[in-house]
Amino acid sequence: MGEPQQVSALPLPPMQYIKEYTDENVRKGLAPKPPPPIRDNYTMFGNQFQCDDLIIRPLESQGIERLHPMQFDHKRELKKLNMSILVNFLDLLDILIKSPGSIKREEKLEDLKLLFVHMHHLINEYRPHQARETLRVMMEVQKRQRLETAERFQKHLERVVEMIQNCLASLPDDLPQPDAAGGAGAGRLGGAAGLGGESRLKTEPMDLEEAGVSCMAGQTDKNIPTTKKEKVWDKDAAMCSIIDEMT
Repeated sequence: MGEPQQVSALPLPPMQYIKEYTDENVRKGLAPKPPPPIRDNYTMFGNQFQCDDLIIRPLESQGIERLHPMQFDHKRELKKLNMSILVNFLDLLDILIKSPGSIKREEKLEDLKLLFVHMHHLINEYRPHQARETLRVMMEVQKRQRLETAERFQKHLERVVEMIQNCLASLPDDLPQPDAAGGAGAGRLGGAAGLGGESRLKTEPMDLEEAGVSCMAGQTDKNIPTTKKEKVWDKDAAMCSIIDEMT
């Protein structure tokens, strides 16, 4: 008879599955199908599990004696278990000093093992609560970050709106005609006042192509002919001039 074959409790390495899912196998339909859902029980790490088991199984279902009542305070029981572990550890040290080969040493080790299993079980019962609290904290952090981002956007928006309003408020309703040659403009204004009885000229839309005026009005005034300077700027050209001066 041959040697008994050892079966590992751990799953096979991933390469055993990756080699089966080549492009050619997938194209030809030769790749292994996914395993069907487990209906009853399964084995993991050498232990048998049922599909309908609770996430945290009771101690009785694992064949472990329960040391605390069904209704209990987790905090109080954990403190009691901690003290019991310390006392049993001191007892174990005393046994090792007086009679290392005594059977009581094995009994004390089993007692310590049982206490640690209970403490681990009580801590695991806090895992769902810990998961909910972790998720709640993560959502609160995301909410705070989004509120801070929205608040910064709102502040920038208010500053931009205020800047635009200030620019619009600084624009006059009727912009005066530029004075090209000293008294020429005054003469025109006087003539207009004599004819129409008004000291202001009506504004007309500015033709940028004819006037040759860009938003950099301060830099191009010297190159504009006198006859073209006499045209009245509209609010858009004046806005460009103000923005150029600000920048």
